[in-house]
Amino acid sequence: MKKILLFAAFAVLGLGACKDGGNLVAKVGGTKITEAALEEKLAATPPSYQSYVNTPAGRKQFVDSVIREAIVVESAKQAGAEKKKEYSEALKEFKAEQERQYEEYKNGLLIETYIREVHNGIAASDEEINAYYEANKEQFEKPVAFTVKHILVSDKAEAEAAYARLEKGENFDKVAKEVSQDKASAQTGGLIGPFRKGELVPEFEQAALNLKKNEMSGLVETLYGYHIILKVSDQVLPAIPLEDAKAEIRRTLEKDRFEKWFEDKRKSLGVQVNYDLPIVSGAVIPQEESEIIEVEEEAAATPAVK
Repeated sequence: MKKILLFAAFAVLGLGACKDGGNLVAKVGGTKITEAALEEKLAATPPSYQSYVNTPAGRKQFVDSVIREAIVVESAKQAGAEKKKEYSEALKEFKAEQERQYEEYKNGLLIETYIREVHNGIAASDEEINAYYEANKEQFEKPVAFTVKHILVSDKAEAEAAYARLEKGENFDKVAKEVSQDKASAQTGGLIGPFRKGELVPEFEQAALNLKKNEMSGLVETLYGYHIILKVSDQVLPAIPLEDAKAEIRRTLEKDRFEKWFEDKRKSLGVQVNYDLPIVSGAVIPQEESEIIEVEEEAAATPAVK
């Protein structure tokens, strides 16, 4: 229906037929404005304006605006603006950006398409969920949430220096605010939680669970760096029946399976990484990489969370 209406809107202005774009609506120097070109421009406008263009006044206003644009373009070409350095460089940059975005879109679409297949292969059945619940019944019948404070640094020597300060009696909150690289929790003295068993990376969780209230750990190494953990509290929660636990168990099982799939693929593809490669100062980070960095920075707010 829209195409018919638009055709009616422009056909009365037609100057003849154009081989590739349908009826010719206007000609400005060497530029031919066809019905198809107008339809394309109009499609990018709000629906309310499209309705307006299907009135006599709106039709004239819209065509006039396109003609005015064409007049400026033709005049710019005649004046040699296309040969300007800033024009050619900007056009080159735009083309490169479009090509990069196209590659990102292709990869994103490929991931979206394929990840469904991967998920189908790791999906947890109701029987597997029930079995997990029975095997970990105490975790659900007597769930405990624990809260801790932690200090995170990437360098072992710095972690040892922070630990020495604490051993000498310095306030944990003060040291966390000054040295912890987990900036989000550092502002509250390193406070994170409460967490239930199974929500943290194993090394951190095991160390935290083994601590008594107000007890401090030694250095705990995880993939995020070196942690010093102080147990704040344990809180016994109400029992969680199977029906209420199913969604959580499903996420746990499927996440573990996906991590195993990922590691298997990492090995089979022979992935090699140079983590010591310095970041070039002033380098422009591609959008897809910057999104990964943002996710990692968010994760650093609770660095021990799986």
